[in-house]
Amino acid sequence: MYLLDANILRHFGEGHPTLRLHLEKIPWSNIALPSVVVAEVLQGRSSFALKAPPPKAPLAHSLLLQTFKLLNTFNVALFDEKCSDALIRLRKKHKGHKRYANMMIAAIAITGNHIVVTRNQRHFMKYLLKNQLANWIDEKPK
Repeated sequence: MYLLDANILRHFGEGHPTLRLHLEKIPWSNIALPSVVVAEVLQGRSSFALKAPPPKAPLAHSLLLQTFKLLNTFNVALFDEKCSDALIRLRKKHKGHKRYANMMIAAIAITGNHIVVTRNQRHFMKYLLKNQLANWIDEKPK
């Protein structure tokens, strides 16, 4: 399974050519969003919708609905009890690292033997093996 992180999801609606080439090679059933990414994206859109000044509120709520519809097109890889155990191990091994959400995504990848698709591979290199990382924006498919 390929887990898309938030920076890849941003390119999803843009019709990015390299991303599109990768997506054409992978069955949709093998692509998912970590539940962590779903939470991050909804948190950002919800915050904007709840705090937008009146002139921007209609746009903010429209974007929230569009985002909700987009997220519903994906499979979701759930952060479960096994992921929690993996996260505890990661936190012990990598004390002081502040990218908690990335550690959570890595825990999902570790427990499910998934590949994290991200443009920011350096954020995950401490947690995952090289073969568990992919960049579908800057790397052409083989």
